Amino acid sequence: MKKILLALVLFGFAAELAALETIKISEIKPGMKGYGLTVFKGFEIEKFDVEVIDIMPRALPDVDMILVRCSGAGLEKSKLIAGMSGSPIYLEDKLAGAIAYTWSFQQEPVAGVTPIQNMIEATTKNLKPGLAASADSSKDLGLNPALKPVGCPILVSGLEPSLFPEARKILEQFNLGPVTTGGGRAKDLGAPQKLEPGSAVGVELITGDLDIAAVGTATMVEGNTVLAFGHGFFNGGAVSLPLALAKVNTVIASSLLSFKLASTVREVGTLFGDFPAAVSGRLGQKAEMIPVQVSVKNLATLNEKSYRYQIADHPVLTLNMLQLALLQSVLRAGAISENATVNLDMNLSLQGYPEKIHYQDKFALSRGSFSGEYLIPAVIFANNPYKKIKFSGFEFNLEVKPGWELAEIKSVWANKMELSPGDSVTIGVRLRKYQGEEFEKVINFKIPMDAQGGISLNIMGGSQMPLDIAAPESIDDLINVFKKVPSPTWLVVQYQQPGVIVDYQGERMRGLPPSAQALFSGWANTEARRSPDFAYLTFDMPYIIKGAGALRFLIKPETERGKK
Repeated sequence: MKKILLALVLFGFAAELAALETIKISEIKPGMKGYGLTVFKGFEIEKFDVEVIDIMPRALPDVDMILVRCSGAGLEKSKLIAGMSGSPIYLEDKLAGAIAYTWSFQQEPVAGVTPIQNMIEATTKNLKPGLAASADSSKDLGLNPALKPVGCPILVSGLEPSLFPEARKILEQFNLGPVTTGGGRAKDLGAPQKLEPGSAVGVELITGDLDIAAVGTATMVEGNTVLAFGHGFFNGGAVSLPLALAKVNTVIASSLLSFKLASTVREVGTLFGDFPAAVSGRLGQKAEMIPVQVSVKNLATLNEKSYRYQIADHPVLTLNMLQLALLQSVLRAGAISENATVNLDMNLSLQGYPEKIHYQDKFALSRGSFSGEYLIPAVIFANNPYKKIKFSGFEFNLEVKPGWELAEIKSVWANKMELSPGDSVTIGVRLRKYQGEEFEKVINFKIPMDAQGGISLNIMGGSQMPLDIAAPESIDDLINVFKKVPSPTWLVVQYQQPGVIVDYQGERMRGLPPSAQALFSGWANTEARRSPDFAYLTFDMPYIIKGAGALRFLIKPETERGKK
C-alpha cells in the first residue's frame, strides 16, 4: 500500500512539474540579470536583485552551480542569510534554481544557486517506491571547506537555557545554522492561505511543551507539490516531517552568517523527500509524529509534573529530539541537583507490535551528564540488525531524588572454605554507601548436591550480571530480552553448574543429555552455541550496586573433609 501511495505522489509530482517554466543551465550566461524572492519580515515576499557571475562546473557531485551576486533589500549589509536557503532565482522570468550555498565572512552577498533541474531530478530519480537515498551529510559532498550551505536556522521555543549547547551540538553538525530563540507556533493572524515561491517554510522537529523547527524558503509551488532549500536537510531520503508556513520576525545581521528569526504558524503539508540538492513536500498531507509523554516526580519536594511532546519520525532526528525532551522535562520539573538518583519506568511502543516494551532502570545522575542510559531500549530497537522498525509512542515516568544511592562491594567472606555437597555456608558481603558508612549483607548459600572438586562464587551488581538468555534472532526475541533485564540494585551471586547450555535460534536449552548435545555439535554449519551453565541468586537492595568480589570453595565428600 505504501508503494502505491508513493507512486501516486510521484505521478502527481511529475504532472505538476510539466507545466513549470524553467531556464536550463546551458542557457545561463555571465552578466545575466534577474531577481530572487524571499521573506525578510512577516509573510511578505520581497524581491531582491541578482546578477550571474559565472557557472561553477561540478561544484558539487554532478551539479554545476550558478554563482550570483545579490543586491537590494538590505543584503549589502546582512549578506546572505540563513533561512534564505531555497529562495527562488529567476532569470528572464524563468525559474533558474534556489539560493543554497555561501561563504563565511563575505564582504558582499555572493551565493551559490542549485539549478532547478537538479532539484527536480533529486526527487524524481531518488524517491521511487521502495527506495530511499542514503543519509549522507553535506559534510560528505566533497565541498571546499569554505563553501557551505546557507542553512536553515533552528528556531527553539521553551528550551531551558542550559540546554542550548546540547541542542547546538546535536543540530549544527547537520549544517542547519544557528540555534536561536523563538520558534513556537505564532498566531495565525494575517497569514496567507496558500504557500507561494519565496514563502518562509518551516520543518517541525518537535512540538508541544517544547518547539523546535528549521526555517527556510519555498523554491517552487506547483499544485500540491513543493520544492525547497536547494540543499539537503538531513539527507534522509524518504521521510515524513511536518511542513509548516512560517512567519519571519526579523533578520539578525552577523559578520559570520546572518539569520532569520522566525516562528512556524500552521502545518500545511508533509516533507516527504530529503536529498542533497533539495527537499520536496506535499501540501494537504499530515506527517507522522511520535507522541511522547514524560512524568517527573521530585521525591525531595513531592512535586510532580507531566509534559507532552510530538517528535519527528526520522531515522536521524528521533532519538536526538527524544533526548532533548527528556532533559528538558527533568530540568523544568526542578529535579536536577549536583548529584541525583533517577528511577526510570518506561513504556515503548512499536508499530506492528501490540505489546508495549516495559523497561525499568535506576542510575546515578550528575548535573550536565544526563547520559543516554534511559534511551537504551530505543537505541537497541532503532539499530537492530533484523528489521527496520518504527516507534509509535514513548511513556516515561521518572522519579528523581537528590544524592547518589550507590553502594560499592568492598570485600566478601565465608565462615568456612572446605565443604561437602549439600552443605550450607554463610557468606558476608561488605559494602560501603557513597559518602556513607559500611554495612553488611549476609547470605546463606547451599552447595549444590552435584558439586565436585570446587565451586566458585562471583558476587556483583545487577548491571554486571550477564543476561541469562539466548542471543536474540528477531524483534520478538528483543522484546523478550527486556522482560529479563537485571536490576542495577540487585546483589547477584553467580556460580557454575555441571553441564552446558545450548543456544539455538533464539532459544536457550538446559539439561540436554550428552547425546542431544553431540547432535547439535555435529550439525554442519550449525547455529547452535554451547557455553557453561551458570545459575544466579539475586537479592534486591536499596542501592545501585557497584564493584565485585569472588570466593572459591573446596568441595570434598564429608568423609574426606579435613584430610590433606
